[in-house]
Amino acid sequence: MDTTQRFSTKAEKYARYRWDYVPAAIETIFSTTGLTSDSVVADIGAGTGILTKHFLGRVGRVFAVEPNPEMRGLAERTLSGQTGFAAIDGRSEVTTLPDGSVDLITAAQALHWFDPEPTRREFWRIIRPGGWLAILWNANADPELANALRGLFTEENGCDTNRKNYWERERQDYEFYFGQTGFQQLTFPQQVALPWDEFFGTLLSDSHSPDEGHPCFGNFEAAARALFDRYSQSGLLQENYQT
Repeated sequence: MDTTQRFSTKAEKYARYRWDYVPAAIETIFSTTGLTSDSVVADIGAGTGILTKHFLGRVGRVFAVEPNPEMRGLAERTLSGQTGFAAIDGRSEVTTLPDGSVDLITAAQALHWFDPEPTRREFWRIIRPGGWLAILWNANADPELANALRGLFTEENGCDTNRKNYWERERQDYEFYFGQTGFQQLTFPQQVALPWDEFFGTLLSDSHSPDEGHPCFGNFEAAARALFDRYSQSGLLQENYQT
């Protein structure tokens, strides 16, 4: 499957259940880069606009570059009325943006889908001199729970287990994009308390999880429910995560 199509059936769940980025991480981007009301931001692999929305009203222009029509359509539906927003049908290696037009490039929960070499060339093409790149991830900060969650994504549970290539891209050294020096790696903690429906919805937003019509969907749901029951208290599962 073309990687740009992997979220076609996941867009609604992605918009509804995916964790937001810790507010302190967003504020650190603003304070570090010195963005102003005239600045231009390109959010690459913007998805449904979870990160994009944090820049609207605070900078002059925000381009949400997203190749998947379902994901991009949800971003347009929720954000198109806000000043400065523009959705772009583009990819990390072909954004369609002009040369030297962007003050900040962001990639949130998306870098592992990018083809590294042409993406880096495209980033250098569109960034202005003195511009910035911010790469963001949300990651589970509880090793025991994170390991248990990984155990759900098996072939028996209807999951796409061919994740190796994407994991390798996710581990791509940040020096590849930033250069050898001059970048910071910061961590911002957060905690969420999830009832069953939100916990399971988050799992279903993963591109590798089965959709409801899959013959093994029941296996996946049963395994997820057993994990939830094991780790939850009073109907809520506490997850520590970090941006």
